[in-house]
Amino acid sequence: MRFIRRHGPTLVASAALMAVVAGCSAPADSGTRTQGPDITVFAAASLTDVIDAMNEAYDGGGRLRINLGSSAQLGGQLVSGAAADVVITADLEALDPVRGEGLIAAEQVVAGNSTVLALAPGNPGEVTALEDLSSDNVQSAVCAASVPCGRAATRVLESAGVALRGESREDSVRSVLTKVTTGQADAGLVYQTDALSAANQGVTYLELSDPEPNQYPAALTVEGAEHEAAVRFYEWLAGDDAARIFRAAGFRPPGQ
Repeated sequence: MRFIRRHGPTLVASAALMAVVAGCSAPADSGTRTQGPDITVFAAASLTDVIDAMNEAYDGGGRLRINLGSSAQLGGQLVSGAAADVVITADLEALDPVRGEGLIAAEQVVAGNSTVLALAPGNPGEVTALEDLSSDNVQSAVCAASVPCGRAATRVLESAGVALRGESREDSVRSVLTKVTTGQADAGLVYQTDALSAANQGVTYLELSDPEPNQYPAALTVEGAEHEAAVRFYEWLAGDDAARIFRAAGFRPPGQ
């Protein structure tokens, strides 16, 4: 059994992602899940569909308990004393407070992600370029500057020399995506993986020049390092099965 605690709305994973899950290695008796100790995993909201797929694919021993939220929120929870074995954030900077408290035993980059401009179904704002977000006639949504997707948005906007007007600021990339999918925003800066996950809701996107795509670190906490099951899952994240799941969801290989 898997346990998932969600913060904010989630979307159904794509058929392609589920097909990858079906092809991942499994024990000979795949009709039953291996039971074992709980492995508490804190994961960034932009990993929602990937974590769902990993829940289906992983059977290395132990039960995954997932806490999904913004990277800043997850880091704050850990620093405040919340218990986790593995934490995966949407950029390297989000782990700084956790590193500063000496809570990390090991870390590795497991994926990369680029920033795109997601367009509401039907493109009611008639947005054709990033520069259109400077118009008073276009309602945009971006993440708050304190979270990874906000830092990514700032990086892309500054690189393009674009200033937003009257934008909505959200606490996670999934909140931005919800604004776009429901038409509350004409366009929003999200990760490419999020835009792809909403394609079945009519969301399209424009590729942007992202000078430094986000890198997603997975960290094994000091507490997790004491648990064999947690260490096995942490190591699995760097393996072929996890890489296929990341790739099917639109993530880039580490370093890209």
